[in-house]
Amino acid sequence: MKILLIILITSLPSVALSTDYLPDTIEQNSSQFERCNTFTLRYGFILKVAEIGWYSPDCSASVPILQATDKIVRFHYLKNVSGDFFRQSAEEYFLLNLSNSEQHNLLKQPLIEFNSNYTDIKSGEYFDLVQINDSNLSLYKNQQLLSVSQNRLLSKNYFNIWFGQKPVIDKLKTAFQSNR
Repeated sequence: MKILLIILITSLPSVALSTDYLPDTIEQNSSQFERCNTFTLRYGFILKVAEIGWYSPDCSASVPILQATDKIVRFHYLKNVSGDFFRQSAEEYFLLNLSNSEQHNLLKQPLIEFNSNYTDIKSGEYFDLVQINDSNLSLYKNQQLLSVSQNRLLSKNYFNIWFGQKPVIDKLKTAFQSNR
C-alpha cells in the first residue's frame, strides 16, 4: 500500500503539468499554429513516455489530420529514446502503410535519407514534424532543423506512420481522429 501511495504522489505533479509540455501555439514559417489536440503516450498505466500535440493554422476547420495540408505534430519526450528506434520504427510503419510496391520502390530511398537525421532524444526534448502546403516535410529537434524533404509523395504519406491504416500507435490515431 505504501508503494502505491508513493507512486500516486510522485505521479500527480506530472499529471497536473501534462499540457505544460505542449504550448498552446507554435510559430512556424511566419505562421501561427494552434494546438488542436493532445495525447499522452504511456508505457503501462503510469509511466509517461511522451506528450504529443497536433497543431494547425485553424483547428476550427475540422479537417482530419491526414487531410490538413499545413500541420505540426510535436512529440515532447519525457524519457530518453535512441535515434535508431525512431529511424527503424518510422521506416517500418511508413512502408507498411504504402498502398503498392511502386510507391515502396519510389519512396524507400527518400525515406531513408529523411529519417537518417533522427538523433537520440533526452527527457525534456522534442521533435516537430512540420508539413507545409502538403508537399514540404521538415523535422526539427528543439527548434533546430534536422531534415527537409520536398518530395510530395513522401510528405503526403509520412503522417500515415501514426494515422494511416496500420499506425504505430493505435490509441494516438483514435485520439486525433477529431479536433479537440
